[in-house]
Amino acid sequence: MENHIDLLETKFSINHIYRQKAITRENLFCILDDAVNTRLTLISAPAGFGKTTLLSSWITMHKKRSIYAAWLTLEAEDNEENRFWIYFVSAIKSVIPDIGGKSLNLLNTSRIGGIETIITVLINEILENRKSFLFIIEDLHVIKNTQILNGLKFFINHMPYNIHLIITSRLRIISQLSGIKHSNSIIEIGVEELKFTKNETAAYINEIMELKVAQDHLIRLYELTEGWPVGLQIAALFCKRKGIESIYDKQVMMLQSNFADYFMEDILNSQSPAVYEFLIKTSQLNAFSCELCQAVTDMENCNELLKQVLEMNLFISCFDQKDQWYRYHSLFAAFLRKKAKEEQPGLVKDIYWKAGQWYEIKGYTQEACTCYLKAQNYEKAIHLIDQISSPLIYQGQFTVIEKWIECIPAQYVFRNIRLMLDYVWIYLSRHKVSDASYYIELIEKESEDATLPSDVKGEFLIAKAFIKMDHLEESIQLLKNAMELVDSFNPNYAAALMSIATTYIVHGDVPEAEEYYSKALTASIKIENLYSAAYSWGGLGMMMTCQGRFREAEILYQEAENYLKEKGGNSIPLLGIVFSGLSEIFYMKNDIEHAAEYSDKAIEMFEKGGIFDIKNNCYVIKARSLLAKGSNCRAIEVMDKALVLSEKDNTYGFKRHIEYCRARIFLDMGEIEKAEDFIEQYHLSHTDHLKKYNLHDYVLLAEILVKRKEYINALLCIDEILKLDSIGGLYEMQLEILKSDALQSISKPEAAFAELHKALIKCSNENYLRLLINYGSRMKSMLNDFLTLKNTISDNRSLMYAKEILKFFDERSQKTVKEKPLLTKRELEVLKLISDGASNEEIAQSLFISVSTVKSHILNLFTKLEVKSRSKAVVEAEKRGIIHTIY
Repeated sequence: MENHIDLLETKFSINHIYRQKAITRENLFCILDDAVNTRLTLISAPAGFGKTTLLSSWITMHKKRSIYAAWLTLEAEDNEENRFWIYFVSAIKSVIPDIGGKSLNLLNTSRIGGIETIITVLINEILENRKSFLFIIEDLHVIKNTQILNGLKFFINHMPYNIHLIITSRLRIISQLSGIKHSNSIIEIGVEELKFTKNETAAYINEIMELKVAQDHLIRLYELTEGWPVGLQIAALFCKRKGIESIYDKQVMMLQSNFADYFMEDILNSQSPAVYEFLIKTSQLNAFSCELCQAVTDMENCNELLKQVLEMNLFISCFDQKDQWYRYHSLFAAFLRKKAKEEQPGLVKDIYWKAGQWYEIKGYTQEACTCYLKAQNYEKAIHLIDQISSPLIYQGQFTVIEKWIECIPAQYVFRNIRLMLDYVWIYLSRHKVSDASYYIELIEKESEDATLPSDVKGEFLIAKAFIKMDHLEESIQLLKNAMELVDSFNPNYAAALMSIATTYIVHGDVPEAEEYYSKALTASIKIENLYSAAYSWGGLGMMMTCQGRFREAEILYQEAENYLKEKGGNSIPLLGIVFSGLSEIFYMKNDIEHAAEYSDKAIEMFEKGGIFDIKNNCYVIKARSLLAKGSNCRAIEVMDKALVLSEKDNTYGFKRHIEYCRARIFLDMGEIEKAEDFIEQYHLSHTDHLKKYNLHDYVLLAEILVKRKEYINALLCIDEILKLDSIGGLYEMQLEILKSDALQSISKPEAAFAELHKALIKCSNENYLRLLINYGSRMKSMLNDFLTLKNTISDNRSLMYAKEILKFFDERSQKTVKEKPLLTKRELEVLKLISDGASNEEIAQSLFISVSTVKSHILNLFTKLEVKSRSKAVVEAEKRGIIHTIY
């Protein structure tokens, strides 16, 4: 009896799949290259993760190296055992005709001895032939026949050395083929490996889909699709129709794109009613465990259903292996939530109400609060916020509290003093004093007919004192009144001490500020008030830095970092205060890489917690670090960003401070006229009556006067500043350098070098390299002259340090001579436009050149950067520090 069937040749074809353009996925290609040396590679992921495209493009590349590659695409019809094995053998025979004759003959004519006998014949044929080859089996998930799967396991367990098998499936293949031997020689590739990286996303969008989008839109697309290739394709096609801005509205996107059709056709339509119900209900949760699923779904077989969903790879991932917590892909979850809203409108509230109860019982108060708000049970949510908002404020978690309160209707907020006080702290953290004052007034009216608890009254007085900080005596009195209402173990006691110190700082009273910061730090540590502890450490560190006590400040910040990580974890937003201080210290020591790293870390922490009062200082250090690297334009761009953020903030001279820092950067760049704008804007003069709280303004003025060659006026200004008490070692050193320059310029070399000697001694103690380096080429000239008078100098340390600084100037000069710019000015302009997503035509119009000239520049860019695409040119330029597309 013959079992001959007509074979569909396209099931063996690789080239019909690899027609479209595809990005080169070097990392995955390397894994597959290495995998050839093992027995088996298993690739499992949900639909649309590029399994087929990856293998077909990889095999197409390998064919050029004369590697045999058999291919078999399976279909549901292949669940008949004889049909499956005929296709299996024929796929191999299609690339190596000498293999499979005997086994095919047996399959077509006889089944004596069973399928394992025929598979044994095939194995022997492969072994006898000795030709090495790959065999790709696509879509194993369609095979449900256990006899076929058992036969395949038999083949794998006895597979010859000269074949490497690659199997793809939407299901977890290990579950389908449980019992495979030699699991240590199996390579598994899953969702995490198949996801597009950020660079691959950029390449796909800009080169394959030809959208040419800006960097922030690329980041949005990456975050939206989570690296899911087909999801990215659907999103890109949607953007082509609706415009790139449309990706910011997920609801509209889900309605008007092909996502819904894709999920219905490829996922939901094939699920059982129980799995469908499980998906719909659990999708309402951002994260879930099996126990939580049980609590919210009321389905008794949750454990088995969750196991099925995992085995079917239904866009689910485990992000906590220890406690087994899971989440769905955000787009899949959005689709399921839309289905739930259509089919069961009351489901969402019910799910979140049950989830809130479960979290509350388990002691996860923050998660419970979030769930109650989504269930619109405001009374329960407010009850929890009353309990936990103060501790969260003490950790700097302003963003969390703000998101909660924004979900609560106004009528609940305006009659709850705790919620209004939380708003006060949120606005004060952002220096929005007028907004904070509004709520202070509401609290005063609300509490007229009610007696506030002493701790709430104390906290209220502290907040009010912050608003009155410009009035020293009134602010201090309010804070002392607050301290009388609470004992030393109350968090508000430490907060009051810290606030007194901050008030003294604003008014330039450094000794009093240091005393109260120390008291506040001791009190904060005693009761683990992380908020006032972090700010007290930050205040002490800032004063030590201004006083030139860098080594001491660095030790202090390291102590603070260890404490905050121990008590609050590695991601506590208050760590930004520590990182901000460390970034400044590293900058002054000329460790530019660490300075930039810590400023970025600080900004990230502040944004996470919604803390904005120190954030702009990080932009200042970032800008100065960029300037030190020679990125002048980017430095100004970062400072402009800081200035924009400070426009809404006139508290405590904050905006003025950012404007001062911007002028300071212009002066370091040698652009004196732009720095002078600050002096003119605030009408600064060397004849002014000086105050310590804006001392740095007059240090800047003194340097501008020196560089204007107004040496007498500069010396008058310097002497007036030096008359003030406790100005700080850092300012003293700056003034000694300026005084030395001015004295030398009016032919008083002995006095000039005496001042420079003092500055060098102090700088050498703490290694303040940037203080000297930033003075520019004039410092090099001053140091060379200083060394010629070495016989008149008694302390050898200043001479040695002068030589060390000169080495830096010499090395920088040599580097500048040796290193010619890699790209021309025009090539940089073209590259910047490419990074902004401009087409060749748009670049030509922007630069007033022809398209052919643009192409010529792009070709030169590719050659110099050693790349072959526009997106890779941008990435490579970023790596080399030539351009930066993310600010």
